[in-house]
Amino acid sequence: MDRLAEIQRALDSFRMDEARALAQQELEENPSATAYYLASQAALTQGERLGYLRQALEIDPDYQAAADELAAAAPLTTVKKKPVVQPVEPAVAETPALQLASIGRRWLAIIIDGVIVGIATMLVLIVGGALAPLDAALSSADAAAVSDAFAQFQSRTLASNLLVSAVYNVALMVWFNGQTLGKMMLRLRVVKKRGGRITLLDALLRNVFGYTVSQIFLLGYLWALFDGERQAWHDKMAGTVVVEEARADSD
Repeated sequence: MDRLAEIQRALDSFRMDEARALAQQELEENPSATAYYLASQAALTQGERLGYLRQALEIDPDYQAAADELAAAAPLTTVKKKPVVQPVEPAVAETPALQLASIGRRWLAIIIDGVIVGIATMLVLIVGGALAPLDAALSSADAAAVSDAFAQFQSRTLASNLLVSAVYNVALMVWFNGQTLGKMMLRLRVVKKRGGRITLLDALLRNVFGYTVSQIFLLGYLWALFDGERQAWHDKMAGTVVVEEARADSD
């Protein structure tokens, strides 16, 4: 029980490396439904998380928290649920106050992600042959043709960038529990306002529709400078905050 409490405290402070190590030790020595459930909260990928949740239900089919999360994360997977009963294992404690990430670190993470998305966009354009019409127009030395080709290239670049950005941000945030590569480097994580993992719907709302609104003259991003919870407009729309992931040696 003491180790289960240690795992929960590590999760509450977003010390995910420590939580994973403790959970692995607990599963090796004393596997239980609660141990598997806590391991799912620290899982690196969505696949690992679903596997731990299924293991928790195999040990205790009445573990309602695991059944609910599995049903929400994988709606196409049939989860046999019995009548709701009080779990035998201790309930997971609520997440305490979170350490909000600084605006500077958030913007640096956005810049890193922007560079990655930009490189990926150029690769998509090159593979898709978007440069060929522009190259042909430049070779023709026809000013009108060059202007038209450049306008088409700009249009394709914008569309490709929006698509790559949406796929990159949504996919990584769902699979890596609220993190993109930029946020991983800066040890930041996007969570629900009161703690907990973001869902696919949250990721879509925040990183597709929300980003589009926030980018209007960058007002949505600047809003975070004056917001008490440092929420940009896209955070407001999805009900999320960006927090710092504590290191295990910070205690």
